[in-house]
Amino acid sequence: MATSADTVLRELRRSAVTRRGHLPRIVGIDDWAIAKGHHYGTIVVDLERREPIEVFAGREATAVAAWMRANPSIRVIARDRAGAYSEAADIALPAATQVSDRWHLLCNLRDNVERMLHRLGPQLRRAAQRVNVGGVALGRQGMPRGSALCRWQRLSDERRATRLALYERVMTLHMQGGTMKGIARELSIDHRTVRKFITSSAFPERVRRARGPTPLDAHRRYIEERIAQGCYSPRRIWQEVRQRGYTGCRANVHNCVARLLSPQGKPTSAQAPSPVRTLPCPSARRAFGWLVGWKKLAFNDPKNVDHERFVQALCEIEPVVAEVRSIAREFLGLMHRRRLREFDRWLERLSQCSAPEMRSFARSLRSDLAAVRAAFTLPWSNGQAEGHVNRLKYLKRQMYGRASLELLRLRVLGLN
Repeated sequence: MATSADTVLRELRRSAVTRRGHLPRIVGIDDWAIAKGHHYGTIVVDLERREPIEVFAGREATAVAAWMRANPSIRVIARDRAGAYSEAADIALPAATQVSDRWHLLCNLRDNVERMLHRLGPQLRRAAQRVNVGGVALGRQGMPRGSALCRWQRLSDERRATRLALYERVMTLHMQGGTMKGIARELSIDHRTVRKFITSSAFPERVRRARGPTPLDAHRRYIEERIAQGCYSPRRIWQEVRQRGYTGCRANVHNCVARLLSPQGKPTSAQAPSPVRTLPCPSARRAFGWLVGWKKLAFNDPKNVDHERFVQALCEIEPVVAEVRSIAREFLGLMHRRRLREFDRWLERLSQCSAPEMRSFARSLRSDLAAVRAAFTLPWSNGQAEGHVNRLKYLKRQMYGRASLELLRLRVLGLN
């Protein structure tokens, strides 16, 4: 066909036909990033027909309310906890039933509990120090040749030192009376990083990346015992674990020994060898998982036993953690079994919790109480909208820089 790309795009836009055969009654609405952090759009999904029915730019209450006024047949609106969509529905369709998404309610619970755990950083470290997991804690004294850290391990230590220096600089400026935005401008960093540093009780460590099983896992305890006995040679330890059935490479043994002799974040001064190793202080997100027990505990697993001991120690140090743990677990049960009658009693208990973060969560639930209660009684959720946002992002990346939002709308709605 002898035509240009611009002509093809123009004909596609002309051929767009709006669907008129079905009036939407139950919809899900969600936002998506046109340019993340700058511009956003809105996608609307017909939950009964399981297909998107509209895509437009903007997620402000005025733009969403204008679209809702043009579709008065809507009776149920499933949405996340964003205030703009709630406000738009109240303005344009006050008779429609709003349903708060259950997944976002659980996320709000997690965020508030994690915020509390960030505030209780020193208590988390004290609780972790009370849990002995039977390892070693060695300094750099007596390190033989060949047991130095690898390049990637040194790079990790250097990055932590750089981040620690930035944290200390932020805290110094904060103690001098600087504001969060002022500190962010002075140090040329994001204000959210400044807020995270200031609200944390101590230097927030990076969350360790989860790793899968390795051939060295079965011999790690033996390596720690040999180092505690004074054997610091990676080569000798590698020969010994080979006789015990280790089939991996020598480099993994070297890296393990070097890291045990030079733990990250520890001073370089000498430390006395100790046959007992304490539990590493978990991140706030990992501690939340241990508190509420996302996974079924297998008590024959030493790791799960250590996690439960950590939770018990934390509850002894800070009794409010035990209260929050009970509240969070009860909410998970109520949401799973859809027990609306018990929700009001739980909400009253949440409002009287000693943790200010949980009282803030209670206020946010009360401000959106009708939609939260509807989440217990109606089967609709925003899951379909989230799935179509994922599809929209895939199409957007396929045609990035090729055409305007109008063509993306045609492809998402399948009108071309």
